Amino acid sequence: MTDQKEIAGIFNDFLGLYNGKNPVGLQELLQKYKCHPVLLGLLSNMDSAAKIPVSRAMKEIYDFYKLYRNRDLEETDWKNVTALVAKLDEKWKENPWVRQVLLDMVGLLDSDDQERRKIEKEVAAEMEKAQQAAA
Repeated sequence: MTDQKEIAGIFNDFLGLYNGKNPVGLQELLQKYKCHPVLLGLLSNMDSAAKIPVSRAMKEIYDFYKLYRNRDLEETDWKNVTALVAKLDEKWKENPWVRQVLLDMVGLLDSDDQERRKIEKEVAAEMEKAQQAAA
């Protein structure tokens, strides 16, 4: 499962680096977060990031992510995720940096959802096995 504190830390540290408010170097961030894919996504397409107010875009992206994290996502939730991602992508005029970060957040939601479903199936199988053994 995704460590939500780590994702928040990545967002905050990247923003501090980007705004110059956090005296941390790029190499230090890469080491701290072990080249986490979300950090790498934030560091990609920097030429596109320079064309938008990054702080505002990051807040909107993180707010979107917070809406759906730590939840079992059903088909309607995924439709809503897709619609919201499309809306944010359009709002930011299909900026490649925004799109990359949005896709990274969707990837986190998807991997967590798959892991939750796998655990749920394993627990159900164990419970069924225990019921059969008791019978």
